Amino acid sequence: MRLCWILGLCSVVVAALVNAVEPGQQGWKTYRSDKFGYEISYPADMEYKAYFDGSSADLKDPRTGHTLVNFEVWPPHECPRQPEHTIAKDIGIERAKTITQADGPDGSSYCGDPLTVREHVSAHGVKIYELELTCLRESYPQSHDDTDDAGPEVTAEEDQPVVTIEGKKGPTYFVDISPSWKKRILSADPVGVDPRMGPTKQEIDPAVLRNILKTLRTFPTQKPPGICIEELNRGRSIGIPAR
Repeated sequence: MRLCWILGLCSVVVAALVNAVEPGQQGWKTYRSDKFGYEISYPADMEYKAYFDGSSADLKDPRTGHTLVNFEVWPPHECPRQPEHTIAKDIGIERAKTITQADGPDGSSYCGDPLTVREHVSAHGVKIYELELTCLRESYPQSHDDTDDAGPEVTAEEDQPVVTIEGKKGPTYFVDISPSWKKRILSADPVGVDPRMGPTKQEIDPAVLRNILKTLRTFPTQKPPGICIEELNRGRSIGIPAR
């Protein structure tokens, strides 16, 4: 009987220790976006500077002024309407790839496939996705020369881009914050994880960012009133008068 009592007491102590290290428990601050229906907590020694009702934000170190993480709600607008079977995971992956695209006079650079996707869940049941993308550069050594000294035109084979790997971008993250009527994500892109950008003065520990994302929770919001222009045009095409 005494042994059972001791074991029970040990279990209570262990549980208390686990709860003590739960992220967001000890003096963390909380940001709430009533427009987009999400809350996120972060350490007291950081600053979450939000813009446009929470559609974007920077997590900063107020002591140095350096940005640690860029946050973005995507898509932030209600129009255009999404296809019926849109998936938030697909939106997040496509957005993570799109924001890496950069074009130059002699080629382009982007991060995309192949990529690694890991799935987590916040303490409130919100889906978190962790990505690693391969960054590539396409360059054209035989770029066209408009001067009088230009040589003969290159062949189709010679005009093909040269593809080089520039490294891996990651970890970068996004979270499913979809309301009931629309699929929507909140991306969390840490500064310094893109190998094409060079060294940065300050970076966030990935473990700290994961703990921040684990505090994220969503709540219901009211669907904004109004109609999209493509719906208005469609109504006119079938003879429905505009209101």
